[in-house]
Amino acid sequence: MPGATFGKDRRLLKASEFKEVFDNNALRVAHPKHLLLVKPNGTDVSRLGLVVGKKNVPTAVARNRVKRVVREIFRTTPLPISSDIIFLARKGADQLSSAEMSALIHQTWARLAARLEKDSHNGVYNDNA
Repeated sequence: MPGATFGKDRRLLKASEFKEVFDNNALRVAHPKHLLLVKPNGTDVSRLGLVVGKKNVPTAVARNRVKRVVREIFRTTPLPISSDIIFLARKGADQLSSAEMSALIHQTWARLAARLEKDSHNGVYNDNA
């Protein structure tokens, strides 16, 4: 799949970039195990930031597994509008098997894509991201 990489241009790297999405998110997609905060960015590429804290996912192995699954889904699933996305893991995210976690995040990503598509057709995101 061309363009399915996760280089620096596809990541939120600076605290100011994270703060912008936290403060001005246009869309939230929630689940008891995780939360997506989304802000359309008006560029050609979507960017992803991950917040998987030790308080919510205690072991490093589990934190890395959660991040690996989320990055893979982000990398391979296109969105209708390029956006800055922050993925926040909640308590219990590490208690799912890899297959369950992958299916759950795919489902959340599909909900996100559907909401972005619907909002773009309704003119919610008019190039003033």
